[in-house]
Amino acid sequence: MANAIPETGVDVFRALSSSKPTLAGPLCPNLHTLIWSSLLMGPDDEVSEIFEYLRLFLRPNVRHLEFPLNDADLTRMSIILSLPYDYPGLTALEIDDYVDDGDKKYAGGVISDAVCQWNQLELFSWSGYLSYRALVHLAGLTKLQTMIVSIPDLSIADWQTHLSTLQAPGFCALRKAVIYCDHILSYASLIDITSPRKLDSISLTVRNPPEAAAMGHLFQTLHTRCSHTTLTQFTVQNYRCSHTHPFDPIDEEMFRPLLAFPNMAEVLINIPLACRLSNSVLRDISTSWPRLRSLCINARGGWAGQSQITLTGLIPLLSLPQLQELSIAINATVVDHTLNMPPTGVFNTKICDLNLADSVIQNEHAVAAFLSDILPNVRRIDSWFYNVARNASVSPADAEKYNARWNTVAALIVTFAAVREQERKATRKCE
Repeated sequence: MANAIPETGVDVFRALSSSKPTLAGPLCPNLHTLIWSSLLMGPDDEVSEIFEYLRLFLRPNVRHLEFPLNDADLTRMSIILSLPYDYPGLTALEIDDYVDDGDKKYAGGVISDAVCQWNQLELFSWSGYLSYRALVHLAGLTKLQTMIVSIPDLSIADWQTHLSTLQAPGFCALRKAVIYCDHILSYASLIDITSPRKLDSISLTVRNPPEAAAMGHLFQTLHTRCSHTTLTQFTVQNYRCSHTHPFDPIDEEMFRPLLAFPNMAEVLINIPLACRLSNSVLRDISTSWPRLRSLCINARGGWAGQSQITLTGLIPLLSLPQLQELSIAINATVVDHTLNMPPTGVFNTKICDLNLADSVIQNEHAVAAFLSDILPNVRRIDSWFYNVARNASVSPADAEKYNARWNTVAALIVTFAAVREQERKATRKCE
């Protein structure tokens, strides 16, 4: 059995501080990365006291610093404000925010002021709100590649005032952006103004549910302002499950600007809005995103019963050789491929789990016969969660019925796929 990691209490840090000669250098002169949270194994009250001993381990050649912020007391804030002056060469700064809501504004102001003094950052992570000045400062950094931040409302005049200080297009080196914001138009505004040209990965979490028009504006802004060749991962989500605008769907015209990114590999959209997409979109995805690995659209809240994708509409999508995750809604009441038709010639063996949200189904045997040909390794189909049924205006009894049918399909796929494999083996023997 492995030895337990001993708790590092505040007394240990006091002893280290007292034992260090006054004129001596730092305790760890060759340290380049300090993950402060890994040293905080004591009780919560001691963790707060330990923060002031952070400097015991720092020296000018430290490049990567990570620490949790559990409190916004004066001592802690003073230490944070002094860090950029004593350690200006930091290239990676990660701050884990555990501050009480009442102190977040004060802590955010202090951290924003400190951030504005660091000019060599390549990675910055802080989930609290940044000031406009700090956001513009980050936009102007020429080496910043990864940014995980919460941005303020960018629709007010203060933003435009600070933006005027930006001397060149912003985020010129940014490759990964993880953004939290209250309104989706704030992020669209940030992209529209700064035009990042090297973005590889975008993850956007919006706190307030957006309208479909705002989603369309975001997609069009990405199409206009971001490089079409670099973007490979795109996520936009809101944690609400119930649809806020049931008659305001994301339609094909809104979605199509995303098809301009030929190297797209992962797309996750979870927004409390209905979706009205058809077979033509899946066909265009199969030609526009040849490297697609994962496609997940509104698995959490469903499509409000507005999917126009049929079973055969899946065929072009499943021809993509790297596709291994799929969460969409289809209309399986229309079985537009029968057993007496020739095999599709398309089959995906990488997908084992499907999420079909609010996909309606009538004839589970016919559907299973078709899916076993193109998705022979599927073993589980998730569908018709509570919020999905409510958004689709389907009764709990009908939702349970559809869910049971999809479970039957998953079980039948195993049997049908096994029979097909036996037939193939018999054919090969005859040859």
